Amino acid sequence: MRNNDPLTEQLRRWGHAQVNRFALSRAHRSVHVLDKVRDHAPLTRERALQDLVGRDGADRRRLMAAGAGVKGLRIVPMWAADPIRASNDADHPHDNPEIAVDVGIPDELRWLDRAMASMHRQYPLRALIVRTEFTVSASQTVKARMVAEEYGGKLSIWQYRRELQRRLDFMGGRIAA
Repeated sequence: MRNNDPLTEQLRRWGHAQVNRFALSRAHRSVHVLDKVRDHAPLTRERALQDLVGRDGADRRRLMAAGAGVKGLRIVPMWAADPIRASNDADHPHDNPEIAVDVGIPDELRWLDRAMASMHRQYPLRALIVRTEFTVSASQTVKARMVAEEYGGKLSIWQYRRELQRRLDFMGGRIAA
């Protein structure tokens, strides 16, 4: 395979774009790990105060006093109000899956995408070989074995290299035309 060839360089860039096409993103990646740990730390003073804020029922007892209509009563005493268990109505903590965002293929390499789709319809084995050659980082022996497993047949390293070279020559001829 020619290394200084513009087609090979474009195919390498296309393979890199294919491998890195889907960028993973999470909404909460900007939160530092220590901030998460602090929220889950058991029995710290911060955590105790955080849990007690707004959970002592004072607002409810003030509302009851205002509704009672007794002059001078600002808050109902604790013994006059039945305790109500507060439940957390927020969603339970769960690990959201990462979202795959398609960043696409650069415009100057889209012709390779179309050529690969056309090649896949006409010569699926050759298309699989070219795709594997430029998207997988391994030796050609391993790549040939991967193609053979995916295609469901036998493929020697010699056949792999021959089919790859035939396809690259054909694509090079298409560029020259």
